[in-house]
Amino acid sequence: MKTVRITAKTIDAAVEEGLKQLGISREEAVVHVVEQPSSGLFGLIHKKLAVVDISAPDEEPAKEEEKTPETPAEEEKTVEEPKAAPEEKPAEEPKQEEPKPEESKAAEEKPEEPAAAPEEKGRRKSEDFVFNPEEQEKTAEEARKFLESVFHGMHLDVTMERMMNEERILFNLHGEGLGILIGKHGQTLDALQYLTNLAAGKEFHHHYFVLLDVENYRERRKDTLEALARRLAAKVKRTGEEVRLEPMAAGERRIIHLALQDDGAVTTESEGEAPHRYVVIKLKE
Repeated sequence: MKTVRITAKTIDAAVEEGLKQLGISREEAVVHVVEQPSSGLFGLIHKKLAVVDISAPDEEPAKEEEKTPETPAEEEKTVEEPKAAPEEKPAEEPKQEEPKPEESKAAEEKPEEPAAAPEEKGRRKSEDFVFNPEEQEKTAEEARKFLESVFHGMHLDVTMERMMNEERILFNLHGEGLGILIGKHGQTLDALQYLTNLAAGKEFHHHYFVLLDVENYRERRKDTLEALARRLAAKVKRTGEEVRLEPMAAGERRIIHLALQDDGAVTTESEGEAPHRYVVIKLKE
């Protein structure tokens, strides 16, 4: 199976170029999206292009059977089956124990990127990590410089209030017209936080987590989500019908799960595919 990797502004453009190079139709192709395109942040950061692998099926499958006995193994290595890979592990390899249902919901929603939930206490550190105040101070200074450059480019007058402990570095941002830094449901703030961690954490392998907030927005958003969760749970109990919330980031879904984890009448689950995963609240069976 012949495979080409195409980079373009959009997935459709990448697929079209790959089909042209392989000389095949869309129906014949096997398309694997390696990386989704990104529009960038505020127009100040370079946009990410779409990266797509397009594969063409073998033209003469019958001849492949006449190859040496090693051929099937070689073909299996060529064809990527990302979803089936976990099932092909050797039987003797120890499997991770399945988490209990009541523990899995909160665990699955822990953000994997620096755009963490407000209650997140920073990245999980390696066992050999030793906290160093000087390294943390240097990380905080790099974060400050990066943020200043962003705000300067956006012509924003921002006061940065810095607070630190061994778990995280918090910058609470104050100023006029900072709603642009928050975005819809904090999405822009999360993106800026992610980029800040990338810029500031390179030297020390991101051991020192940087959290951004605007006028205590994250705490207010957390209170809003918890109130929403309780209100919708009451509706589910009253009508007996499940309720689906709008798609949310992992950190916000986790807030919903935690808000209702002790409710004996309802249960919560996350459904859908990222970035459109959402929480479902329903009666316990």
